[in-house]
Amino acid sequence: MKNFELLVIVSYLYAIFLLTLRTKVSHKAIRFFKVFLVVLFGLSIYYMFEANDSSLTLVVRLSVMLPLLYAFFMIFINEITSLLKKMGLSNKKKLKGTKTNNELASKLISTVEFLSNRKIGALITIEREIKLSGYVNKAMMINAPVTSELLASIFIPTTPLHDGAVIIRDNTIVCAKAYYPSTERTDLPLHFGTRHRAAIGISEQTDALTIVVSEETGYISLTINRQIDYNVSKETLNLYFEKYLKLH
Repeated sequence: MKNFELLVIVSYLYAIFLLTLRTKVSHKAIRFFKVFLVVLFGLSIYYMFEANDSSLTLVVRLSVMLPLLYAFFMIFINEITSLLKKMGLSNKKKLKGTKTNNELASKLISTVEFLSNRKIGALITIEREIKLSGYVNKAMMINAPVTSELLASIFIPTTPLHDGAVIIRDNTIVCAKAYYPSTERTDLPLHFGTRHRAAIGISEQTDALTIVVSEETGYISLTINRQIDYNVSKETLNLYFEKYLKLH
């Protein structure tokens, strides 16, 4: 078997493995595997243009590689989306989504105030453009419309779902008991607990907006774009919602 055919077969098998793996662990934990896929893909491209390496024509080689290109794109979708956003090339959706989702904002504020006043710890993540499927698939599925009562009841300490995060997609509570990798930053205050560090961790990997309620102080914090805004007021919370909770 020639180099090109062998590399394509290995790349396909490896891509299938990686697509399966990325739904079970965070993409940060599989960086090595992604780098290795890039190497395999690069070698496949190299040997594709080696005229003396195979009897296959260039057209046939290209057609064989097309599905692999799609798999490659799906594996790196989070990184591609983040890069396009940084380059300002992913704003077309925002032309449609210029209106704040006031209904969701109102329910979130009501829930967060209830939890904060009672010092009930909570971690609530609102999915934006980058999908959180890798975390959803490992969590407890709920798939129920967002209501203040349901959202608050999930975090009551005596309930089995209170530990971990709730993920909201559009106006639906997709899951509860989702777990995020903790940030590796060493410059954070010592009073930041596991919820705050997990919230920063998910903001480092996606564009999600995450709300943290501290069970020690009742303070409300938000994380997005690798940053945390600690102990925010209701007015500041509203400003975040106006900026980041858009209808699509």
